[in-house]
Amino acid sequence: MPRKLRFQPEEWSNFFVTSRCIHSRFLLRPSHYSNQLIIGVIAKAVKRFDIKLHGLCFMSNHYHLLLSSKNAQVLAQFMQFINGNIAREIGRLHGWREKFWSRRYVASIVLDEHAAEERMLYILANSVKEGLVRHPRYWPGVHSYRALVEGTSLNGIWINRTALHLNPHLKEHEVTQHLTLKLERLPHLAELSEQKHRELIKSLTKEMLESLAVSDKKFLGQKKVLNQNPTDAPSKTSRSPAPLCHTSSAELRTQFRQQFNHFVHAYKQAYENLAKGLFKLEFPDGSIPPTAWAVG
Repeated sequence: MPRKLRFQPEEWSNFFVTSRCIHSRFLLRPSHYSNQLIIGVIAKAVKRFDIKLHGLCFMSNHYHLLLSSKNAQVLAQFMQFINGNIAREIGRLHGWREKFWSRRYVASIVLDEHAAEERMLYILANSVKEGLVRHPRYWPGVHSYRALVEGTSLNGIWINRTALHLNPHLKEHEVTQHLTLKLERLPHLAELSEQKHRELIKSLTKEMLESLAVSDKKFLGQKKVLNQNPTDAPSKTSRSPAPLCHTSSAELRTQFRQQFNHFVHAYKQAYENLAKGLFKLEFPDGSIPPTAWAVG
C-alpha cells in the first residue's frame, strides 16, 4: 500500500491538514476573487459534511487546515470536495488545465490540547515565517487571523456550475450564492469568552512574532505577492516529511504509533481476505473500507 492508511481512532478527532500545488506553483496566489472562490468552496463543504473548522491559511502554493471530523470517511469526503472544487475554480480562473495538486492531502492527527494550540500557532506563523509579510493580518490571502482576532467575516461565493450546465441561458451571477465561513473554537477553548479567546490568539501571534524576530527581517510585501505569476514556482521549496501525529507527549506518540501499527496490520489482513473473495468480514474501526465510497 503506497500511501499511508487514513485512520481516525475516535469521533471528532483533531487533524492538521496540508495540501500543496503541483511543482509548488503559485496557483493559489491571492486576489479578491480567488479568495472569494476558496472561502465559498470551504463554506459549502463545512455545511455539507460533519466538519468543524478551527483555523486555516492559504499561501500561494499550499494551504493548512486545523479541523475536527466526525470520522475518517467524512474527512476524506470533505477533502475530496474542497480539493476538487478549488482545483476546478482556480484552474478555470488562471486557465490552468493540468494537474493542480502535487499529491493527496496529508492529514496528521493532533492528540492533545497543547499540540492543538501549537498547530494554531503554526497557522498564524504562515505568511510571516516565509518572509512574505510582517504580520499575518497583512496577508492578502485567506487566513484565519483576522477572523479570530479582529472579528472579520470570511465571505465567499459558491457558483452552481451544475445549474449553469443544465441552463446555458443563465448568467454566472444568477447562480452565485454568497456564503460566510464560520470558524469554531478548538474543543478545549469552547468555554472561553469571546474577549479571552481573542486575547489567546493574539498572545500566540505575539509569541510567534517574537520567536521569528520579525523586526530584523525584510519581507516581500503585499504588492509583490499579488503580482506573482500563478504558474511560476519558487526556485527552492522547503519540505519536510509530515509526522504521523502531533503531540507534546512522548508517551502519547508511542501509544498512537503502536495503535496505528496494529490498525495497519488488521486492515491489511481484512484487505487480503477481501481479495480472496471472503466478503463477510469487517475492517478495523477508524478506517475507510474499500467499499465505503459506494455507500450513499
